[in-house]
Amino acid sequence: MHQFDKLPDSAFVRQAQLLGSVLPFSGTTLWRMVKEAKFPSPVKLGAGVTAWRVGTVRAWLREREASAQKVVVGVDS
Repeated sequence: MHQFDKLPDSAFVRQAQLLGSVLPFSGTTLWRMVKEAKFPSPVKLGAGVTAWRVGTVRAWLREREASAQKVVVGVDS
């Protein structure tokens, strides 16, 4: 089990904790998706410190999974 799975929804994670283990894309892609509102914006915690709330990332992942399942069901039907 990945450490992300053990965190409460109220916890915060930084970019390095997300990339490669939770999210399958690069930092450049992450920030492009944030800019295009395709991924949740991080929370500014302090000077030079931004992070995402774990619950927000989990909700985004669930939405993506649900969308992918709809596409697969639509193709197979």
